[in-house]
Amino acid sequence: MNEAELNDLDEATRVGIEGYRTGTYLRLEVHDVPFEMVEYFNHYHPVLVGGIGLGEDNVGYMQVRLKRHRWHKKVLKTRDPIIVSIGWRRYQTTPVYAIEDRNGRHRMLKYTPEHMHCLAMFWGPLAPPHTGVVAVQNLLNHQ
Repeated sequence: MNEAELNDLDEATRVGIEGYRTGTYLRLEVHDVPFEMVEYFNHYHPVLVGGIGLGEDNVGYMQVRLKRHRWHKKVLKTRDPIIVSIGWRRYQTTPVYAIEDRNGRHRMLKYTPEHMHCLAMFWGPLAPPHTGVVAVQNLLNHQ
């Protein structure tokens, strides 16, 4: 629809056609809130409300391109569990590392290469293309 046509409509009709615009304030009513949240609520610390976009609730095999960080001392091994953070999600998975050869075939690697990128394939919630990925082996401070 044309922007000029939308400007001629009243606000309720426009919201019905295109939805709420970014930056629009809304009132959110939450029922059955715990007593402690009401008593200790501090309006200087806002409550963030988020959701999962359309298509982000699908799970499947993902293929990501990754490179081991130079400060990480150990190489990563295929099928060793890692914790992956992609967008809003963080989950544990077991990747299979591979490299693409000149013929376009994916050859499985037992370990990640030292100074090269490789592909990691794993099962998990799908993310849009070009989404940043952070992977760690564990969440302890000493590693």
